[in-house]
Amino acid sequence: MEGMIALDVGTTHIKAVLFGEDGEELWKRKVPTPLEHDEWGAVYRPGVLWGLVHGMLLEACGALSDVSVTGIAVTGMAEAGLAVDRITGRELSDIIPWFDRRSIGFVGQGEAFERTGLRNSYKYGLYKFLWVLEHSPIDRSRTVWLSVCDYVVYKLTGAFVTEPGFAARTYLYDIGAGCWDEERMAAFGLNKENFPCVGASGETAGIWEEKKIPVALAGHDHVCAAFAMLYSDPGRICDSAGTSETYIGLAGKRGGEFRQEDGLQYGPFGDSRWYYMANIPSSGHSLEWYRKKLQLTELSYEELNRNLEELPKGPTGILYFPWLTGSGSPYYEASMQGALLGLREAHSGLDIMKGMIEGIQYQGALLLEQIEKVQGVQIGEVICGGGAVNNHALMQMKADILGRKVLVPACRETTALGAAAVFLERGRGREAAAGFLLKPMGMETEYLPGQGNREDYKKILLKRFLPMAEMLRDFMTHI
Repeated sequence: MEGMIALDVGTTHIKAVLFGEDGEELWKRKVPTPLEHDEWGAVYRPGVLWGLVHGMLLEACGALSDVSVTGIAVTGMAEAGLAVDRITGRELSDIIPWFDRRSIGFVGQGEAFERTGLRNSYKYGLYKFLWVLEHSPIDRSRTVWLSVCDYVVYKLTGAFVTEPGFAARTYLYDIGAGCWDEERMAAFGLNKENFPCVGASGETAGIWEEKKIPVALAGHDHVCAAFAMLYSDPGRICDSAGTSETYIGLAGKRGGEFRQEDGLQYGPFGDSRWYYMANIPSSGHSLEWYRKKLQLTELSYEELNRNLEELPKGPTGILYFPWLTGSGSPYYEASMQGALLGLREAHSGLDIMKGMIEGIQYQGALLLEQIEKVQGVQIGEVICGGGAVNNHALMQMKADILGRKVLVPACRETTALGAAAVFLERGRGREAAAGFLLKPMGMETEYLPGQGNREDYKKILLKRFLPMAEMLRDFMTHI
């Protein structure tokens, strides 16, 4: 029996999933992504991360004696990256996460939305690379910037390669032309030698000689999840929820036709397709932050979910604005900060957590309204992936607040599944990818708005959350 490994290098966890020929999950391993801190902020140590990844892949290859692994597809964080010596392969910096703000002082050196499909942000690889060059005595002429997934592929194959989705998140890739933007590189004292070669999503980058297995970069984790969830029905929209949360749909327009004022982001999607994206950077991150601050980390998420389901139904009255790391769509204001309003003495810690979940969904409702306005579509169904789908109370809140049917597929590892499908489509064609996705992407559960407290949530969204969001935006961007 043949199988394929998908490696998902996420912000909070690293996962290795072994899929069978029909998309069935045969084996899975999950470990925390080893976050540390230096004097400037958060980092992942390259050696530590690679050690975990290497061990997981070895374990996956030997997990089932009757399964022959035919490929490894790599997905994960997009903007996180590091500098590597092109000649020796030596790591010249730690891996800087996408959410680390040390490079914010380099932002403001010119918008490039018409070329990149992205709003300017400290998160992108360009600014992290410039920061490293300024703070490290390294020779830029022999330095290459790699995303964390590019780095994993390099360690496996020895090849400096990336794919269009990861290249785009450097803020130096022209998505319309489909190549590195050498004019913009030169403006920052950089050139193509400072970045890896760009190949197609899912294209074999090289062979992992240790196990003689082909390796490919599948792309950005949220995009891979969307690839799986939207493959059979491109008219839907997917909600990929993790540390950050992203709503993704297939764009009818092509690169060069996107408008910055629409409040969305755009990029390449699989084989000659385009996506639009609206995101909440501090979605799951908000809840993890809250757990740590209140020292609730000894409680598993399963226990927290059960406790949340036991709370009284309906709105908490708490308004949470999920902008801990600045706002995402549609504002893209790095200066915006999170806010909790409406707290009462009677509120418990769980009440506050539920209120934060409600606030994340209110922000999601705002994004869907913006998408419908800009794209000229009607969104009746939202397909969800990520750990949140295991929380029934949360998913019903999502349906009630979004005012749309929420669907949960049978497969829980949609990001990994999508990565494997991207690899399969590139090698064997769309029919093979469609067959691979058919069974695991069948819908397991649906949540209907109105089965919960739709009208109460709608009133709060329209009368309180949206007006207050505008007031807070005005306040935070003018202080």
